[in-house]
Amino acid sequence: MNNELFEKYQIFTEQTIYDLSQQVILLEKKLNVFTNLLEISKYINQYIKDQNLFPLINDMLIGVFGAKYSTIYIKIDEEYIEATPKTFSYSSIEEEKKLILDHMEKKFIINSSTPIYNTPNEEDSVYSCLGVPIKIDHRLLGFILIQHKEKDYFSKDHATFLSSLANHVGVAIENNLLYNQIKESAYRDGLTGIFNKSYFFDTLEAMPELNQLDYSVVMIDIDDFKSINDTYGHPYGDIVLKEITAIIKHATRPNDIVARYGGEEIIIFFYNFTDREKVFQRVEGIRKAIAQTVIKGEGMSSSVTASLGVYVKDHEHLTLNEVIKKADDNLYVSKRAGKNKVTLS
Repeated sequence: MNNELFEKYQIFTEQTIYDLSQQVILLEKKLNVFTNLLEISKYINQYIKDQNLFPLINDMLIGVFGAKYSTIYIKIDEEYIEATPKTFSYSSIEEEKKLILDHMEKKFIINSSTPIYNTPNEEDSVYSCLGVPIKIDHRLLGFILIQHKEKDYFSKDHATFLSSLANHVGVAIENNLLYNQIKESAYRDGLTGIFNKSYFFDTLEAMPELNQLDYSVVMIDIDDFKSINDTYGHPYGDIVLKEITAIIKHATRPNDIVARYGGEEIIIFFYNFTDREKVFQRVEGIRKAIAQTVIKGEGMSSSVTASLGVYVKDHEHLTLNEVIKKADDNLYVSKRAGKNKVTLS
């Protein structure tokens, strides 16, 4: 064999070995991805019945992608509802929803040299964002957004892996929602249809690190409700309760919790809503709507009023019971001040 032929053979052999090694690396990479998907799927399936399924998945996504934040949105009646707690402001959630809609609810990658959207603190700024729809049988169940503070962080490989993972998340979410629908029937108030006190406490006390989260609580008491029952009868009193709860539900967001606290008292949990002026405006709007509504039924027609106490928990380490006590104290300030008032301290 002459030198020229030997060199060609050597180059061919080296190239073949290199190509084969690259194929092995690619196969190993695919095998690792498949193994990771199986492990993640097993992890998710352990918590199908857990009411904290969404935060658990969210924490897992942050760990897997080494991300700053992750948010899962569920699509209900054509609206995206945030299913996972985060430290962003309410306005940033609206900006995230806009990102989803701007990209036609399809997979997207954003790697930006400037912050993608405004955050309360500079250290929370996000420069990279990966978004993937959650689908089952071509039905859109929701959307996953993963954010990172580093620039040019996300790649097509990240998007491909998250898309595969979203299929497993979708199955888990659908099973979890079905389970919770059955369970929820036991947590509903029979008269008004809103949640009962047990659901309120069971749900919130199971929320991870609730003492560190920011939120607002509103206590509402129908003024002179005993007199309404005594004067017009209990059937009309039931109509009053149903009408007022309908007004309150209309003024709250889908991810807020409205529950019958006891008798004629209703409690609201405003998740991640702590702008004092906006909270007051929202609650004052509820008070006005109640006072301006003429309630008809049982051959009678009258208007009623309500007193409201509000407490905004903003960067405070307080238990849920402590926050409720402060809101209840404010409620009684409204009562002593002549009723039909909102007190926010």
